[in-house]
Amino acid sequence: MSKDEKPLWMYCALLAVLLLPTLFIAGIAVGSRAEIPSDKAWEYISITISAIATSIIAFLTIVLAVETWRLRRNQDEQIDSNRKEAIRPHVEIFLESSIVGFQFILLKVENIGKGLARNIKFKNQKSKSDLIESEKEIIVRLEELSFFTNSLNTLGVNNTKKSFLFSFIDMQNKYGKDFFKTRLSFEITFEDMEGNSYTNYSVIDLSEFEGITEVGKGNPAYRTSVEIEKIRKTLDSLVKSNKRIKVDSYSQKDRNIEDEKREARMREHLLRKDERKL
Repeated sequence: MSKDEKPLWMYCALLAVLLLPTLFIAGIAVGSRAEIPSDKAWEYISITISAIATSIIAFLTIVLAVETWRLRRNQDEQIDSNRKEAIRPHVEIFLESSIVGFQFILLKVENIGKGLARNIKFKNQKSKSDLIESEKEIIVRLEELSFFTNSLNTLGVNNTKKSFLFSFIDMQNKYGKDFFKTRLSFEITFEDMEGNSYTNYSVIDLSEFEGITEVGKGNPAYRTSVEIEKIRKTLDSLVKSNKRIKVDSYSQKDRNIEDEKREARMREHLLRKDERKL
């Protein structure tokens, strides 16, 4: 039973209160052995039935009023809940690979909720004495981030904060396979636009990355941008210097002349070959 739900005994008590005057009058009449004239018996019966019906109607009216009030209150609570849900933020911590290379890992803080997040704070759930060496190094790198150590003032819907965290190659060379045992848990507290507080928990578990490999040379868009940058630098150096680009251009006439020379050399070669045989 919810806190707003009225138990049955309360309605029974209300009915008893409403019927009490009628029962009191009936008790006096019975107790005093009052005689009702036969010609007015139906009148008294009608009055009694009318009093009982009035009491029942009054009771039902009160029940209807109470239920209407409860329904209105539930509607108000639902509207308030929907309004809060529409502006509720949800902040999470992720690890993702950089487009530069799969081995470069970025820390990503993202608001995946429906409203603006304010006053975002991060707290490591593990005590420093329980941290292994690789976890200590990651915590040190996180503490170098101002927004992680202090707080992040605001983070809009679907907005992110990113920062390079570590390289898998460097960390694995330093700590070996034990690096994949790194597991950190963070408590994230934040507020919505109205100042309502929320708490979320995120886990960084590097064992999820163990055994994952990448085929190819990284992100195609990034490789394309690198090649375009090389071309731009080459053209820029040509424009700013006295270097010249050597370009050989041929017309159709030049090609025909070149073909005739090639055929003449071939005939001459064949002629010399026949003379040698003779």
